[in-house]
Amino acid sequence: MRSLILLAAGRGTRAGFKKQFADLCGKPVFMHSLDKVEGLFDEVFLVLPPEDVNRVSVPGWVRKVEGGRERQDSVFNALRLAKGDVVVVHDSARPLATREMFEGVLELGSFEGKVVGARARDTLKEVEGGRVIRTLRRELIWHIQTPQGFLREVLFECHLRARAEGFVGTDDASLLERYGYSVGVFEGSFWNIKITYPEDLALLRRIVCGKS
Repeated sequence: MRSLILLAAGRGTRAGFKKQFADLCGKPVFMHSLDKVEGLFDEVFLVLPPEDVNRVSVPGWVRKVEGGRERQDSVFNALRLAKGDVVVVHDSARPLATREMFEGVLELGSFEGKVVGARARDTLKEVEGGRVIRTLRRELIWHIQTPQGFLREVLFECHLRARAEGFVGTDDASLLERYGYSVGVFEGSFWNIKITYPEDLALLRRIVCGKS
């Protein structure tokens, strides 16, 4: 059994608006991800801000869940309900993630988790106090994205341990890394853009809708 947790519970603090509900080519941003995964998962959870759960309409095969204070809390709220052997977590703010990416992280192989990532292209330097400390080995650096797939039991255990310690990771894979589990990479694309600021949404509208 395969489960999807689609995160759409953000407050839009950096963007200045709830980006998951912004219009992108005539439909809300979160719907672009749902359209990509229809029929791929046995159960799909859409995690929403508590105040929006009753307001937002979703297809009948999607179950709405209240989000928490932090991203990690929102994942945990849905993870407690998930029954899949493998759980995929995706940020709805990445509406260009392809079906191939979702399929790629569902195939875990010998790993307990697998993430979508893109190889670094630029020269990368470690900087502190405005001073360059060193140049990093670009061939070892990846930009990590979502979707990310996990063995449900492992991810649930890692969430419980992190909650007990008060540890908050930047993504779910960082929890597995912290507790010694192996995480693989499925090579994705820089087209898997994340909406963080208003200009990101403007860029996506030009790419996807052909308008500014």
